[in-house]
Amino acid sequence: MIFVKASKPTIQDVARLAKVSPSTVSMILNQRPDVSFSAQTVDEVFSAARQLGYTKNASHAYQHIFSNTIAVVCPTITNPYYSDMIQSIEQAADAKGYRQMIFVTYRDPRRESQILDRIQASSVAGIIFTIQPQNPEKVMEISKTIPAAVISDHTEQISLDTVELNNYIAGCLIARHIIGLGHRHIAFITTTLDQYNTARTRRLDGLQETFQKECPQGTVLVREREVSPQEDLDRLHIEHAVGYELTRDCLKNPELTAFVGVNDMVAYGVSDAVLSAGFRIPEDYSVCGFDNLLPSHLGQVSLTSVEHHIADKGRNVFEMLYMKMKQMHNMSEVITRVEYQPKLVARRSTGPVR
Repeated sequence: MIFVKASKPTIQDVARLAKVSPSTVSMILNQRPDVSFSAQTVDEVFSAARQLGYTKNASHAYQHIFSNTIAVVCPTITNPYYSDMIQSIEQAADAKGYRQMIFVTYRDPRRESQILDRIQASSVAGIIFTIQPQNPEKVMEISKTIPAAVISDHTEQISLDTVELNNYIAGCLIARHIIGLGHRHIAFITTTLDQYNTARTRRLDGLQETFQKECPQGTVLVREREVSPQEDLDRLHIEHAVGYELTRDCLKNPELTAFVGVNDMVAYGVSDAVLSAGFRIPEDYSVCGFDNLLPSHLGQVSLTSVEHHIADKGRNVFEMLYMKMKQMHNMSEVITRVEYQPKLVARRSTGPVR
């Protein structure tokens, strides 16, 4: 006969029984002086610990390290959009005494799922997604014990506190700007378009539908290059490379007079391709992007782009998460959504059609 020794109860077990987050259990059992909870919550945690026979051990000391740490999940850090956002989250977190761990998914659902397993086991205080999660059901399950918030496109796909921006409207803004300058035949240059990249697809939707309504004689040529998670990992500047490669091919089309990059990084590649072929911007071709990154402000770049309020979204999403972490023991069912409005920033990369 084989006897199997029962595994010792964990801090996650206590959290599930007490219906609070693992970080709340950690703070209460360690009697953290800088936080306070209701007497009922404290009693429920200690009661759950006694009921399960939970005792602190060496692994609990490790778990305590993460009680003031948040996990930030992002698709890449080579695009300044995400590195700037991470920095703004860090600023807000530091002001409240929190630190962050960064996890990069490279837009791989399997990698994201593995990361979620690690996060759930680490007893972090909260989770921030800088992009729409690719495993929404798993995220929703984890959010029952670990507070979570998302920076995303305008969507109803996930019921979490969300800071969002309507990328459909952003696409409309670019389309009206280009049409107003007299352009009728343009190319949209993009990396992978699929269900995991809603911001990209909604930018394209806004662009195409505005052309159909306001410039029905015009055309929007879509040139897409699928980028695998492995290639995203292996090639540091893949977005710039995609913009450059696809544009070089598009320059063979004599009808095109303007290019729209799916984001500023792709648009930089577009601009380099146009200039290296001996053409001028904007006299020969106009170029637009999305995100309004710092390089777009520089005089030699001067890229027309759409403001996406990167720093504001980063600080705001942490404040939302912070309130959720403080209220987690109440198991609030309230979902908060904050939406920023995109704004066109016209610069010297766009001009009247040649």
